[in-house]
Amino acid sequence: VVKMVAHLNGKTATFMPKPLYGDNGSGMHVHQSIWKKGKNTFYKKGNYANLSDAARWYIGGVLKHARSVAAFTNPSTNSYKRLIPGFEAPSILTYSSQNRSASIRIPYGSGEHSVRAEMRFPDSTACPYLAFAAMLMAGIDGIKNKTEPVGPMDENLFKLHLDEIRERGIEQLPHTLRGSLEAVIRDNEYLRPIMSELFIETYQHFKFETQVWPYEARPTPFEFATNYSC
Repeated sequence: VVKMVAHLNGKTATFMPKPLYGDNGSGMHVHQSIWKKGKNTFYKKGNYANLSDAARWYIGGVLKHARSVAAFTNPSTNSYKRLIPGFEAPSILTYSSQNRSASIRIPYGSGEHSVRAEMRFPDSTACPYLAFAAMLMAGIDGIKNKTEPVGPMDENLFKLHLDEIRERGIEQLPHTLRGSLEAVIRDNEYLRPIMSELFIETYQHFKFETQVWPYEARPTPFEFATNYSC
């Protein structure tokens, strides 16, 4: 609809993660909760942000596997131009209530029906089937293993220096698509109930062939601007 309206007005529209240098990118935030028999299993009144143990463990699973999940939620080289410090990029792997600087945010809600986790790092280059499957399997793995997440961290994470992030032992999302594809080869056991080893290897190779290797091999206008006169 957006693209058609733009076309009818002689314009184009894009949900590309980082179309403009020096400006905020475009994400595909995903709100998640698990319901059972009409009840929100993520809700526990009185806990931090009214999160149940199951919700916290689900978040823990997503954060634990986020570096490999990103191979599916952020599957383009352009994805990682958005996921750099600054410009409100949710690259720090922690969670927080109402804090837009965390990779997972717990939006404000007044009751059971509104309690959920907002995954802020995915973007629109993702195949929704693979992205949702990867996030769900990571979260379920967290519930099964009662994985405690890093956090909550309610401070402004955008103001943290990289050295401070490292000193606290806080992980970040990969800085490149190559990094996330290498992560999914090391960390894919949680995906195996729904993705075969052959599928994961084929997916990784496809992304290297169509995204990583062509991108790494091509000179860019910026390289010409900074190196042509050498």
